[in-house]
Amino acid sequence: MKKFVLSVTLIVAYAVAFAQVNLTGANKEVPVLTDFCNPEDAQKIVTEIMNAVGLKPDFILKPAKVTNIEAAVSRHKRYILYNPEFIDWINKTTNNKWAAIALLAHEIGHHLNGHTLKKRGNSLLELEADEFAGFVLHKLGASLERSQHVMNYIAKAQRSATHPARADRMLAIKTGWMKAMTSPAAANDVALDRNN
Repeated sequence: MKKFVLSVTLIVAYAVAFAQVNLTGANKEVPVLTDFCNPEDAQKIVTEIMNAVGLKPDFILKPAKVTNIEAAVSRHKRYILYNPEFIDWINKTTNNKWAAIALLAHEIGHHLNGHTLKKRGNSLLELEADEFAGFVLHKLGASLERSQHVMNYIAKAQRSATHPARADRMLAIKTGWMKAMTSPAAANDVALDRNN
């Protein structure tokens, strides 16, 4: 019973911590994640995300002692910092390779939308990043359900001072996903694996 209580406590702590993160500043193979905690795998995913939007990656991706994953700017360089233990936890807990990809796409969305240039994060910025993640996940071949799945683990049902409610975040992901489906290039996209 003690192990069960400890496991539940850790899951809730990770989910709450992630939900409260503040900003600190064509035929294509979908990457198969076996270990996002591995920096090489993480970099491949960044490259795939950026290829999906036609841009070159210009982020420094680093494992770091952060709560979960965050976009940051330091000394005029853009970073995506991630906690390998959190990513491992989200992969195992969700049993869905798209969950970690969604988180990474969300943070890239913060950078590309200029959110890291603002002093503080807010709910609207989170929704913009979620919409970007939905767009990218569709381009990479994720189903809508898989694209939204991570929100069941990291987003609170109710809105907080910095983050929207889970339903709003899922709607933003759906909006981005649907935009990708109707974008001119979508007719040429080939989704290799919509079931994973």
